[in-house]
Amino acid sequence: MLIDPLLILLFGILTVVGLVVFLRVNAFLSLLTAAMLVSFMTPLAPGQFWDDHIKELCLAFGTTAGNISILIAMGAIIGKCMLDSGSADRIVNTLRQLFGEKLIPAALLSSGFILSIPIFYDTTFYLLVPIARSLYKMMRKNYILYLLSIGLGATLTHTLTPPAPAPVIAAETLNIPLGSLLIVSLFVAALTAPLALGIAFLMNRFLPSPNVHFEDEINKESNDESGNNEKTSEIKSEIKTEIKTETVPSLFWSFAPILVPVFLISLQAVFEMLDKSKIFVLGDDWLVFKNLFRLLGDPRLALIIAAVISMGVLFNVRRLSLQGLSNRIETAILSAGMIVLITSAGGAFGTMLRAAHIGERIEELFQNETALTGMFLLFLAFAVTAVIKTAQGSSTVAMITAAGIFAGVVKDPTALPFHPAYLAVTIGLGSCVTGWMNDSGFWIFCRMGGIRETDALKTWTIGLVLLGFSGLFIVLILSQLLPLTNLPN
Repeated sequence: MLIDPLLILLFGILTVVGLVVFLRVNAFLSLLTAAMLVSFMTPLAPGQFWDDHIKELCLAFGTTAGNISILIAMGAIIGKCMLDSGSADRIVNTLRQLFGEKLIPAALLSSGFILSIPIFYDTTFYLLVPIARSLYKMMRKNYILYLLSIGLGATLTHTLTPPAPAPVIAAETLNIPLGSLLIVSLFVAALTAPLALGIAFLMNRFLPSPNVHFEDEINKESNDESGNNEKTSEIKSEIKTEIKTETVPSLFWSFAPILVPVFLISLQAVFEMLDKSKIFVLGDDWLVFKNLFRLLGDPRLALIIAAVISMGVLFNVRRLSLQGLSNRIETAILSAGMIVLITSAGGAFGTMLRAAHIGERIEELFQNETALTGMFLLFLAFAVTAVIKTAQGSSTVAMITAAGIFAGVVKDPTALPFHPAYLAVTIGLGSCVTGWMNDSGFWIFCRMGGIRETDALKTWTIGLVLLGFSGLFIVLILSQLLPLTNLPN
């Protein structure tokens, strides 16, 4: 008897949610288990055997890992080197000086926005929250404003912009060029950022005097969680001493690991767009340059170049030995390993959902809705992602799952009235809703911010909901006024 694909989808989601939320099973094992169960519920094609499902799952896992592992590993190395060299500190202090004391919230939001492109969200928050604490201790006001400015700014680029794992896997699943997604996501995030700042001010008015408690145990616990072995603790101690006693890199070299890959990837995407639109055509005489643009604009090579730059900056500024540099790179690669496993398992889960013809089944439900390929599709993608995120707490899992679902719905991305990157960005915005007690980001906000859970629910949780809908509003307008159909897709 054939099982309705929607039941398979429901079973897969409930499996992930049940394992992650209630049984506290690791996300990698939960996604892998769900992918396997979904594959077994999918009817066999003529000539297939049950073990063929396992082979398909392993192939999907390996394909995803092959596509994203270098990106994630290089991103982790860049983030680690920027933290250890003091580049991240230099960026933060420069933005503070640029904006001035009166515009500190804008400076904090900009810092979180920029740093969360190459650095994982939690690391960005750990880096910037001491500034918010210091400002609060000095002024005794606007603490929620400072915290939300950091958190919302970092959330925007973490959920929307490559090389963060979730946007990368969403682009791969939806078959969207990473350069195109980078351009669209940065554009949307930049336009949403002022609204995020407004949300931070609004939440601060609702809770102007939170119950704040700063304890030494908070920092101690966070250090224990991020590095629970003696070697890592020693390295962190050395880093703190180095940053205090030695100079930080110049502004140019501090920004270089961020700007170089963004420039290379965007440049390649722009030239492809111009070539496609016949505005600027590179003929046979320019074939070498065309190949060079494609080579340097490849996201993997661009991030490898950025990683080499960041390692060079760290090596030069901290005067490390080769072994000392190797130790720090090893720490970064180890932290990236679990992310690669989780995203690869999520990619396999999405592939198994597509094999179950879930996309076609959803399309059937709306076959009389001519707007399925337009604004209604964006609304649906946002809603589905938000439901998954609210249920199980992980933005990454929510984006991976939603991308797998809608990859089957959007069979021909070129048929959309706007660039499919808008769909990926909408999925990212849906993953912002809702950050509550089943979300690790919620606990980072509470524990590192030193505020009560009830206050976090009133500010952080509501703030993320408003952020998601604000970004959706921006996407709906841009997709109609600026469809960007000339971008590569």
